[in-house]
Amino acid sequence: MGQEIAEIARFLSSTAPFDALGRDVLAALSRKITIFYYRADEMILQAGQHNDRLFIVRSGAVELRLAGEELTARLAAGSCFAYPSLLRGGEIHNAVQALEATLVYALPGKQFLALREEHPVVREYFAEDESARIRHALRKRETEGHSKLDTTHVSSLTRRQQLVSGLPGMTIRAAAQLMRDHDVSTLPLCEGELLVGIVSDKDLRNRVLAAGLPGDEPVSRVMTPDPQTLSAEHSVGEAMALMASGGFRHIPLLDENGQLAGIVSATDILAFLGHNAIDTGMAIARAKTPHALVKAALRIPDSFARMVRQGLSAAHAMRFTSALGEAVHRRAAELVEAELGPPPVPYALVVFGSLAREEQLVGSDQDNGLVISDRGDEAAEGYFGTLGARISDLLDACGFVYCKGGIMAKNADQRLTASDWRTRYADWVERPDEDRILRATIFFDMRCVHGERRLVEELRKDVLAMAAASSIFASYLARDAQRSRVPLGIFRNLVLENAADGTKVFDAKAQAIMPIIDIARTQALAYGIVATGTRERLHALAAVGRMDKGDAQSLEDAHLLVNELRIRHQAEQLRGGAEPDNLIAPATLSPLERDYLKDAFKVIRSGLDSLRRNFAGGIA
Repeated sequence: MGQEIAEIARFLSSTAPFDALGRDVLAALSRKITIFYYRADEMILQAGQHNDRLFIVRSGAVELRLAGEELTARLAAGSCFAYPSLLRGGEIHNAVQALEATLVYALPGKQFLALREEHPVVREYFAEDESARIRHALRKRETEGHSKLDTTHVSSLTRRQQLVSGLPGMTIRAAAQLMRDHDVSTLPLCEGELLVGIVSDKDLRNRVLAAGLPGDEPVSRVMTPDPQTLSAEHSVGEAMALMASGGFRHIPLLDENGQLAGIVSATDILAFLGHNAIDTGMAIARAKTPHALVKAALRIPDSFARMVRQGLSAAHAMRFTSALGEAVHRRAAELVEAELGPPPVPYALVVFGSLAREEQLVGSDQDNGLVISDRGDEAAEGYFGTLGARISDLLDACGFVYCKGGIMAKNADQRLTASDWRTRYADWVERPDEDRILRATIFFDMRCVHGERRLVEELRKDVLAMAAASSIFASYLARDAQRSRVPLGIFRNLVLENAADGTKVFDAKAQAIMPIIDIARTQALAYGIVATGTRERLHALAAVGRMDKGDAQSLEDAHLLVNELRIRHQAEQLRGGAEPDNLIAPATLSPLERDYLKDAFKVIRSGLDSLRRNFAGGIA
C-alpha cells in the first residue's frame, strides 16, 4: 500500500497544478485518492448525474461529450476532468467515456475544494472557466520578471529637470546655443504649451551645415514638424517599436494634459537594455542603396530573437517586428522612387494581412499593392508597373519572399487606381461566393505604409460602408471562418499534422490565431469598425456594445497566449539555425502549457460558434 501511495505522489509531483505543492501535501492527497480502471468504450460519468470527485487521467484516454452528444474534448494522461461540476454544485454537463483501457485517480470533492481554498495556485488553475485560466497564465508571465519592456513606463528613463524647449521662430544659431548650454542633443519646439516640432544635432549637421544654411534663419525651416509622440505612461517596448518603424532616435513624451513631459532617446533605451535593439530600425531608415537595405533587413530575425530573450511580450514582439517590416517596405519604395524619379501622380504603397494588422512575425511573405490616383495615364501605368516590380523584387531580397498567391505590387491585379480598387471591393461585397471570399479576406486588413495616405483613408472609408451595409457579405465571412480546424485538445493524432520529420504538430497560426482574426474581422466589418488590428477590433466591438466585454477579453487573451507559444517556438528555431514556422509539437510543451492551450481552443470554438449563430444563420 505504501508503494502505491508513493507512486501516486510521484505522478502528482509531475502533474500541474499539483507539482507546485509541497511533499507533505502530496503525500496527504495521495492517501485520499481512489484508483479506478475502465475498459475501452466504458462510460465513466453520465451527463445529468451528480458528481462528488475530481478525476485525473493516470494512463489511457477519455472523451468528453456535452450532454452526451457533442464532442468537446479528448484528454490523455495528466489531464483533469469533472471539476466544473464540483464548482457549480455537482451536476455533470459532459458525459465522459474511456476511449481505451484507462486508469484514473479520483480525489473526493471535499478534499479538492479544501485544497483549492488553501492554495492559490490550485484555485487559479481550477478557475470556473477557461478565460480565467488563460488570464492567469498571462499574469503569471508578467510577474516572473520577464517583461520589463512591457511593464516599465518610458517616462522612467528620462529626467524631467533636464527638459528644455525652444520657440519655432527662434534662429537656428539661438537654438544651437540653447542646446549647447543645456548639453542636450534634441530640442523640442513649442508654441505656448503645444509641441509643434523637434530639432536634433543630426538636423543641424544635415540640414544646416551640409546645406550651407545661414544661422540667422528660423529654426522652423529645419525642424521635424508634428513629430510622433507617446504618452509618458507608454511602455519601453512601445517606444522601441515606434523608433524602429520611423527610423528615428528621439520621441517627445506628453503628460495626461497633452503637455511636453520629456524626451526619450535611443541612448536612454540602450542604457536600460544593455544593447541597442533599435539599431536595426535605424540601419533600415538610413540605407542609401538597395544593397544596404537588404543587409539591414536581414538583421530582423536576429533582432526578433533578441527581443524574445529580453522578455518582450507577444503583443510588443508583433508590434516591433511589424514596425521593422513597415520600415523596410517604406524604405524600399523610397529607394526605387529615387532611381525612377518622382511618381507622375500620387500613389500609396499598402500592405495587407498581418503587417496591416501590426501582428507580423519573422518568416512572413509579402502582401502588398499600390493604390494610384485616378489622374494617371498610360505613361503613369508604365511607371507604376516598373515601380511595383522593383519594390517586390527588393522586398524579396530583404527576406519578405514573394507571395505564392501573387498579392504583391509587381502583379497588375494589385496595382490599381483608387476607382478600380473600389470596384473590386464592391464586387467582393455585393457578389460574394465561398471561393472568392476565401481569397479576398486578406484585402480587408489594409494599411498605408508609404505615399499618399488620403487615397487609402478614403478607400477604406468607402469599403467599410459597403461591408457594413451587406448582411450577406458578413454571412459569407462568418461561414469562411468555420473552415478552421480548431483542435479539440492536444491529444495524440487528433487534428495534428505531420511535420517534415514525421513529428506530430499543430499549426498555431492556421488552427488558433487565424480563427480569432476571422472572428474579430467579420464583426468589425459588419459593424463598420475602423480598427484594423485584432486586439483593437475586439476592444472597439466591446466598447460599442457589439461584443460582450468578457468574450472580447477572452479572445484577446487566447490570441496573446497562442502567440506567446508561437513566438517562443520561432525564436528557438532561429537560435538553432532553422527557418521559422508555425508548427508546434505538443510534446515540446509542458503539461501546464498544454492545458492552457486547451483552454484557448475552447474559447476559440465558443467564439466561432457565436459567429455562426449570429452571422452565418447557424450553418457552416
